[in-house]
Order: sequence, then C-alpha cells, then structure tokens
Amino acid sequence: MFVPVPVSGVRAGSGAASGGGTASRAASGRRLSWDVVRVAALLLVVWFHSTWQAPLWHAELAPRTFALGYPVGASLLLVVSGYFAAAAVRRQEPWRWWWGRLFRLLPAFWAAVLLTAFLSWEAAPVGWWVPAWSDVGANVLMLWQWKPQLYPYVDASHWTIPIQLVAFTGVLAVCRRPWRRVPGVALLWAALVFEVALWPERVYGGSEPFRMFYDGLGWYRMHLFVAGVAVYAVASGRIGRAHGALLVVACVAAHQLQVLDATTTVGVAAGLLVIVAAAVGPDWDGVVPSAAQPVIRWLAGISYGVYLTHQTLGDIVMRHLQDAGFGPFAQTVGMLATGVLFGWLVTVAVERPAYRALCRLRDRWTGVRAVRADGSAGTGRAAASAGVAPVAVTLVEPAGPVAAVTLVKPVRSAAAVEVVKPVRLVKPGETAGSVKLVKPARSAESARRLELSGRRESP
Repeated sequence: MFVPVPVSGVRAGSGAASGGGTASRAASGRRLSWDVVRVAALLLVVWFHSTWQAPLWHAELAPRTFALGYPVGASLLLVVSGYFAAAAVRRQEPWRWWWGRLFRLLPAFWAAVLLTAFLSWEAAPVGWWVPAWSDVGANVLMLWQWKPQLYPYVDASHWTIPIQLVAFTGVLAVCRRPWRRVPGVALLWAALVFEVALWPERVYGGSEPFRMFYDGLGWYRMHLFVAGVAVYAVASGRIGRAHGALLVVACVAAHQLQVLDATTTVGVAAGLLVIVAAAVGPDWDGVVPSAAQPVIRWLAGISYGVYLTHQTLGDIVMRHLQDAGFGPFAQTVGMLATGVLFGWLVTVAVERPAYRALCRLRDRWTGVRAVRADGSAGTGRAAASAGVAPVAVTLVEPAGPVAAVTLVKPVRSAAAVEVVKPVRLVKPGETAGSVKLVKPARSAESARRLELSGRRESP
C-alpha cells in the first residue's frame, strides 16, 4: 500500500516522499500527476472488489457486465509506496522517518478494523460471516498472513499493510547498514533474487513454518516495492535508465512468477509505465481539466482511509442496494461512496490527528526541538542525536521570513562547500525546493546563513 511524511515540496523527479495521501503530496510538491496515479489505482481496486471479488464471495449478488477480474490496483499502490519511501527516507533521519511511517499507517488501520467490525455486527445481511472479538484481535495484530486458516480478514484489503511495514523496516535497515560501501542498487537486486530463489520452496516444499515466514513477511510481493524504489532511482539520476529499466523488467517477471497470470502481469506492467511517466515526465496539471483537479487532490488525500474501509462495508452496502432493486452499476457506486465516506472519516478523525500527536510525542521523547528564529537550538537533547542539524534561514524570494528549517542531510566537512540540499520546515509556512549551503555546518548548534536556490514549490 501506500501510503503516507511531511517534507519539503520538491519535484518528484528530483525526490519525493512516501506513505499516505497528505504526506506524499507534500513530498512531491503537490504534483497532480501523483494524485492522479494514486486515485486511478484506488479506483481499480474498488472496481476489482465490487465487480469480481464480491460476486465470487457472495453468490447472491447479480453478475456484473463490466467485471475487472485482475488484481492490479493494490499492486500499483505498493509500487507507489516503494517510490515515495525511497525518496522520503533521504530527507529525514532514518529512524525518525520509520517511526513516522508507523504513526501514519497503524492508528488508521486499527481504527478501520474496529469500525468495520462494529458496522458488520450492526448491518451485515443475515447469514453473512461477521467477526468475533477474537477475530478483531487477530486482525489488529495482523495474524492473517501467518495463519489464514485460523484468522480470517475483517477486511481483505488489509493484506498490504504488513508488506509495507516489512518493506519500510527493510529500508531502515539499508539506511542504517554498517557496510555502506555496498551500493543500494545491489541490495535491490539481492532482495529480488532472494524472493525468486525462495519461490520454489514456497510452492513445492510444503513446509508450514517456511510458508509462514515467506507469506507472513510479505516476500511474495516484495518485487513491487523494489520496482517503486527502482523508478525513484532512475527519476533522481542515481542509476542509469537502462539499468533501471532492466531492474523494473525483472520485477515484472517476478510478478508473473508469483501470480501466474499473464493478463494481470500486463496490467501491472502498463501501470508501471504510467508511474514512470509521473516520475520522470512533466506534471499533468496542463492535461487534467482544472475542474477535476480539486476532486482528485481531495481523493488522493484520503486514499489510504478509502482503501482501508471500502471492501467489507462496500459488500454490505451492495447487498442492501440489490435488495432494494438497484442494479450492478449502482452497487459499484455504492461501494465507492461507502469507502469515500468512511475513508474521509478515518482520515480526519484518526489518521491525521494521531500522526501529529504521535510525532510530537516522539520529538519530545527524543529531545528534538525546533530551532528559534535566532538559529539557536532548543532545549533537550541535541538535535544532532537524531542526525538532524538545525539551521536558521530567510527566504530570499518575496515570501516573508521563515522562522527555521531543518537541514535533513547535514554537511560535516570543515571546508567551505556549496551543496544543494532539500529542507523541511519546522513550522508551517512556505516551503523551498532546495537550499545552497554557503558555509560549513560544523555542529548542530551552529546557525548558518543559507540562500534558497531552485524553484520554490507550494507546501
């Protein structure tokens, strides 16, 4: 999945962020192209669940005329998640970034599990399966992929959450690795080879402990996350386009090996081409009608909540709509409307406030403080303990002064340098795409004068 960290507004081609809707838009400079990709993938998920999977699980639902029988949308969301994870981790201290991912994903997920269970108890048609409290607990702990025969899903869409958590933890491990001379792209190839090499044992070995390891940790879809990171590496110029294309093609081949369905693989490959276009090409704001842009941005901002809440509750709504005489198309619209309603509720009532509150607690616990306007560090542990060097800055473009920013990649050389680095605003306000370090940053406490360079993006 995809999800969703607030960093500076930098064009996605030169770096962006990962995770849920709000943060990823901030990370990519609110590029409309990424919002379109996210919303399109989400609509594919809803289309697949409403027209194919729901009638398969609930035979009393009327057959669909335009059924999408290929699970493409969720796979593409995992690719997008990999892209933004690779971009965002370069703009924050890795541990800080990782905790931010957890704060974004888990509270909304837990709230969605409880909300779905409660509404299932209240509104599910007679004869439909409804979760017991033990099932709710197992879902909160994400036990389904470890023992699916014992722990049924409260909402089957949630299968991507542990895959993202494992992948984010892998990104953290790579960033904190002691063997930094090993290129990151070599580790991408290693992860892909590891997944494929273990596939025969998963399919033919029959070992339940091994299946729990392979499925429970989400290795069977790790190639999608690798593909997203590879697209970011190409877009940011870290690897050549030929090398990146070879890595993405290998990821597509791994997907075919896992799903054994050529049509699904072709759909994922086509979606990857669209993602590449969003990453390396111009923004699509000149192509998408201006009247549609606010709706697309709004849906992208709540996309994680929609994803978490649409399927089980949408199935229930579709069955009630059918009983009331509505046809398949209206039922599909009903699932989408259900996801939008409850997704918006989870986003504004849980995801965003929980993320802000937990980030404040984390910063208070670790002693990270916003620097004051004079550039001096706040109280508590030094910000350098978190790998972040605070510096004072004033916007040179006509936008007024900014109190302070955090230089996410501090420069420790004693010699004078000029290095363009992205920044994250400590306080809300205008954002800048990059800064030019005119003097060296010797310590976390020293304030350095910076000049903004490059194009400013909106927050």
